[in-house]
Amino acid sequence: MRLLGLILSMLLVACNDAKTDAESVIPRPNKVTEITSVQLNTANVPKYKKLEIQLELNAHYDNPYDQQEVRVEVTFTAPNGVISLVSGYWDGNWKVRFTPSQVGQWQYAITVVDFNGLSEPHSDIFTVSTSNEPGWLLPGNQIDSTYSSRYLAHHDGSPFYGVGHGDVFSIFSGAFDVEDLFLNMHQAKENYFLWWPQFYFSPLVNNYDNYNLFNAEVIDSVVQRTADEGLFLIFTIWDHSQLRDSSHAWADGRWWRNGFKNLVSADEFFISEEAWAWQENFYRYIIARWGYSPSIAMWQTVSEIDGTNAYENSNTWHERINNYFIENDPYRHPTTASLSGDIKWDQGHQVMDIPQVHIYADLQANNSILTVNTAKVIAQYTQAMWTLVDKPNWIGEFGVIDNSNDEEQNYYPELFHNAIWAALGAGAAMTPAEWNDFETWGIMTDEMKQHMSHLSDFVSLLPLAAWDPSPLEIESTHDSIRAWGLAGEQGGLVWVQDYSLAGLNTVVTLADKEIRTNVSLEISGLSTGHYRIYPYNTWLGQFESSFDIECEIQADSLCKIQLPAFTADIAFRLERR
Repeated sequence: MRLLGLILSMLLVACNDAKTDAESVIPRPNKVTEITSVQLNTANVPKYKKLEIQLELNAHYDNPYDQQEVRVEVTFTAPNGVISLVSGYWDGNWKVRFTPSQVGQWQYAITVVDFNGLSEPHSDIFTVSTSNEPGWLLPGNQIDSTYSSRYLAHHDGSPFYGVGHGDVFSIFSGAFDVEDLFLNMHQAKENYFLWWPQFYFSPLVNNYDNYNLFNAEVIDSVVQRTADEGLFLIFTIWDHSQLRDSSHAWADGRWWRNGFKNLVSADEFFISEEAWAWQENFYRYIIARWGYSPSIAMWQTVSEIDGTNAYENSNTWHERINNYFIENDPYRHPTTASLSGDIKWDQGHQVMDIPQVHIYADLQANNSILTVNTAKVIAQYTQAMWTLVDKPNWIGEFGVIDNSNDEEQNYYPELFHNAIWAALGAGAAMTPAEWNDFETWGIMTDEMKQHMSHLSDFVSLLPLAAWDPSPLEIESTHDSIRAWGLAGEQGGLVWVQDYSLAGLNTVVTLADKEIRTNVSLEISGLSTGHYRIYPYNTWLGQFESSFDIECEIQADSLCKIQLPAFTADIAFRLERR
């Protein structure tokens, strides 16, 4: 019946192009659609902070979550004349949330469309003041044409390199869990975490057309607290469990608590036009209620789509949801999505803004966990994404289950250390997101947090988006030394690894590893010029004495760098003088 109603509405619109969408619906007589009250949370909002408007309406509809029945829309006009279109949402009251990006006087105009037609606009002004906030994240070239398209930057142009991990279940019972997560993140000097809001706090837990507002308020609080802490979250629209039923090879998921079960089957969810219409309602609601927040690093439209009932419709449906967020998010938060572990998804990567892969099985070979060679695996996946598309990329999940009870066989933090440094050297825009939970996979240890903080200190000095680096070709004078790195005209970075223990099913402490001396690198890809080299002890988180080199690049010649003594691995920043 709902599908029939939608078809009739479309036919009415086609018969009279001059009418608005609302006018094509049979009106209720003697009713007037109007905005009766408008309240702003502030008349002077700081740049990149939230403006919230609460409305009272004289409007006529049955379901406030159905955009075919009622829509609140606001045009915000910036001081420079740029217009943003933002939707309102219902949480027991009608509200609008907006984040301004320019200082000065703004104008807004609110309208509502319902069964009876289009209201007169309510227009007014508000003022935006300066702030120290950097704004939301975008690929660098969307902010400045001279910036790299492969790295992220804040809306104000300041650099960003993602440092974080996957903690999708960490928030499940209230504020304490949020605060505990943030405390751990600050200790590790992280700036992002991966989250699955719907796993515990789905607004659709009971219905597809009537949202659970308690759960939505929990998401509100997490998004706001993340912003208050100056952190970012990757907001997952659908984790695979939400879209999988008992017929799937992965066993039963959580389709049973997805309100769409009251409309269609898990298979039909991906192909039914009626289901898509209600999905659009939900995605519009997500953007309206949470899209305002600069703390949302990106929309993960679906995590591990092969773990859902999409099957042969995976690419078609993914492109459709991906494009909805691209076309309807006024802040243009980047999009991402994934297949499950150790699979490349070329077709999906062409569509999404930030390609990702998950890596699990490939970190093991012959029943052995690859501690040293984790670097090679991570780097190869990262380089493959770099080659395929001119976009930021990252490892969205990685890890191994370490079942050993022998402390000498504890593969972390060495495996973790090698993963995050190899990804940086190979061109990832963010650290790989190590998978954490409270069962098999464990949680971030103090040692792992220390390693993350060392990397965070190093990348804080690398404005990669502005440097626009390209991969370097690096050869070592030592058979057991390899390196990955990138550089642009202004500078770059290199990570060097001793892989002499690669392939051994053992863990050797740092104190037992050989000190490497007299190691030189021959680098192709640097421009002619004078460079200052800043060596960095990745295990201690300390810079060592800097030194200068001169690269007089001729045809077929290489720039040579003599490294200081190091154990296991070393990184260095190079800046053109």
